[in-house]
Amino acid sequence: MFVPKKSIKSLKHQELFCKDSFNVLCWNVAKLTLKSSYKEYLHSLVENEKIDILLLQEVKQQISASFDMYDYSYILSPNIQTKKYLFGVLSAFKISCEDALSLLTKKRELTYATHKVALVTEHKMCKGQKLLIVNLHAINFVRNIDFYNELHTIKTSVQAHKGSMIIAGDFNTWNLQRVKFLNEFASELSLKEVRFSDDSNLKKIFTNSLDYIFYRDLELISSQVIDSKKISDHNPILATFKCITL
Repeated sequence: MFVPKKSIKSLKHQELFCKDSFNVLCWNVAKLTLKSSYKEYLHSLVENEKIDILLLQEVKQQISASFDMYDYSYILSPNIQTKKYLFGVLSAFKISCEDALSLLTKKRELTYATHKVALVTEHKMCKGQKLLIVNLHAINFVRNIDFYNELHTIKTSVQAHKGSMIIAGDFNTWNLQRVKFLNEFASELSLKEVRFSDDSNLKKIFTNSLDYIFYRDLELISSQVIDSKKISDHNPILATFKCITL
């Protein structure tokens, strides 16, 4: 039921390498992508913060309509497809995309029995290095062990990558067991967590954060949680990185 049959992509920056310093914005946009208030706000973010890489979750896109992504290359990897719409995660960037892999969860969530999805992309960096990015919306409404198994599938899919890595998204870590599994997942991939000096605007349930950015073999320059004034029930999180020569 609702299993997606297509993705949407536009790759037009295939000659460009990742800059030495770049930022990444991660945001669960709660299916509001067709609303004018969201479009205006995202455009202001892109302009004001000079966003290099956008990692969005819960994107809604009309199948029959063109997709305006502010001159970014992009891939929309859906977890749900209806007659009119695709829903899923979207990664947008102004650099090359050498490879892409969509990972639908093996388990389905309750109510509508839908999958969740992770999108893995690989990008060129200077001196022959590659940056691997995972944009995910973790499965919810399943047993903790199912959550663990889905993280294990992602880990297995990316663990052969050598070098820089970013894994970000809405991890649905609303209980302590899920937080424990996520920390183990990050440790096994040698990932560091982006911390925020002021996390009062970070989406939380039972004091547990849901949205994260993890990184490896990069230098973290700055980070912030942006108050979106309730455009979505999540707020964007932003991190700036500097490349490290390995």
